[in-house]
Amino acid sequence: MIRPNPTQENQFFRLPDGRRLGYAEYGVPEGSTVLFFHGAPGSRHIHADMARASAQCGVRLIAVERPGYGLSDPQPGRTMLDWPEDVAALLGALGIAQFAIIGFSGGSPYALACAYRLPGQVTKIALVGTLAPLDVPGVTAGISPAVSGLYSLAQANPDALRNTLAAIAPTPLALAEAMSASATGWDRNVMNARHAEFETEYTQTLHTGVEGVASDFVLASQSWGFPLDGINTEAHLWCGTADCNTPPAMADYIASRLQNSHLFRLADEGHFVLYGHWEEILRRLV
Repeated sequence: MIRPNPTQENQFFRLPDGRRLGYAEYGVPEGSTVLFFHGAPGSRHIHADMARASAQCGVRLIAVERPGYGLSDPQPGRTMLDWPEDVAALLGALGIAQFAIIGFSGGSPYALACAYRLPGQVTKIALVGTLAPLDVPGVTAGISPAVSGLYSLAQANPDALRNTLAAIAPTPLALAEAMSASATGWDRNVMNARHAEFETEYTQTLHTGVEGVASDFVLASQSWGFPLDGINTEAHLWCGTADCNTPPAMADYIASRLQNSHLFRLADEGHFVLYGHWEEILRRLV
């Protein structure tokens, strides 16, 4: 059995197929377990104030990197429903039977996939700035042209998407600047206030290149492979009404399809509501 080490960010687990799965632990080892599924881009790095709040809330926070991010090896041909198998293998090794999940932005479909595939283990989920299946009419209303363009490229030509992302994000600083340049004023203020933390986070995003981000965009733009109305897990959804990355129509749709959902609309806030409401989100889960 793996011994948890919540002070170390650079941990990995060897999966049954030989791949490495990168993760980090924060908070208190005896606390209630909450998994964090980062966005696209994102990584296992949690901002310092979020790590402190996790400990204050009595949470054992485990931030897991999807294939192609940070310390996690790529998984060619992966699907969203492959992810619950990786998660179950890691938590089995850690001796964790039940857990809650926070899925942020590009990590939200993977939280839903785990709730669908691991219903006896997932106690609650929080979806923050959630995505919705892109083929649903109306869910992209209000999305920014830059984000819409990336999803269109993911559908039409994944190799061209990889080349585009590599050009946009040759370094973590360039990635942070590109994210800030295309953001709304509200989100830009959040990124500017947390500039150093975002650069550290994106250093891990790009540890082995852009494959993790590219594959997330490709998978999100296709059929997710599981029915949303088959999920019974208690779900809390958080969306900013000024979010142009994952506009409110997406959260509205997901909430309407889940059997046990609670939607919180945050007036005039943008995509990065995670950072201002982190402690409140944790407390609703534990």
